[in-house]
Amino acid sequence: MKLGKAIEQVQAAETALARQLNRAADRHAADPDIYHMSHTLAHRCDEHLRRLAPFAERYGAPAPSDDVDGSHAVAAAVRTALAKPLKNSPVSGAVLLKDLRRLYAAAQDAEITWVMLVQGARAARDTELAEAAQLIQEEAQHRWQWVRTRIKETSPQVYATQ
Repeated sequence: MKLGKAIEQVQAAETALARQLNRAADRHAADPDIYHMSHTLAHRCDEHLRRLAPFAERYGAPAPSDDVDGSHAVAAAVRTALAKPLKNSPVSGAVLLKDLRRLYAAAQDAEITWVMLVQGARAARDTELAEAAQLIQEEAQHRWQWVRTRIKETSPQVYATQ
């Protein structure tokens, strides 16, 4: 079955999103909402992949790496230290918007791969995988909605202030 390939695509998308979320959190450590929510969402990516692991084994997909969310302590500390000068910089809002645009694209990519997995599991009549993936897909949809909301909140502040 080709569900193993779909599972690999989900793993890749979730891993990429988790890493971007952690980078954004560390880069914008001065913004508590971005910092905490991004780390929380990255942790959820890791949880999603743990819930997918039995199905990955069943369909011959490789197991995701142990450091799915990219939370290397040293790298995170360096990124956070580098974020401090950015905090009060006039370009900080523009940098945040750029990072949010990247997160939005990554979050949508991850969500649509879950949709594809759900549809594939239904076609293969694997109701257990379809149900698990459907629940996670609904959570994944909330991630990009959160990023979109942050873009809507940040854009006026960046573009309307001088």
